[in-house]
Amino acid sequence: MDALRALLTGERVTVAGRYVRLDAVALDWPPATPPKIYAGARGPRSIRLSGEHADGTLLDSITDADGVRAARQLIDEGRAAAGRTDRHHVVANLLAVTGPDAEARLAAERTPAHAPGAGVAGDAHAIAAAVTALADAGADTVVLQTTADDPDPAAYLRFVAERVRPLVS
Repeated sequence: MDALRALLTGERVTVAGRYVRLDAVALDWPPATPPKIYAGARGPRSIRLSGEHADGTLLDSITDADGVRAARQLIDEGRAAAGRTDRHHVVANLLAVTGPDAEARLAAERTPAHAPGAGVAGDAHAIAAAVTALADAGADTVVLQTTADDPDPAAYLRFVAERVRPLVS
């Protein structure tokens, strides 16, 4: 992340680490305004490192509200260790399924890695309540995702926009 940040600010970078090896690399056209850098993280060590080095953390759909709270604590620990005081954005993904077969489709999509409270099946009110729970736990943004076998993704998007979004403050 540090090498990426340096490249995006127009620096020439040389680094030889475990995962990244660059020798005098620079972008020909770095952005005028460097973008924020977000890190996808799952385990405690990665989440803490995201707090130290990234501007935001992406949490996957196996995380429930308790997991978001725990991630926020780890992120804050990492930020404190790095002396960072800027805003850190947390994005949580929520597996949210609706329709008459929602419970079965959610169950088929869940894995042993999913936290007990991760994912929701139900109507607009149930999904909005799950979004609110993640936000109350510390997520700044909640991304809804349906199952891979959703019979009508366009209808799902309309449902979220028209029926779920108005219920979320």
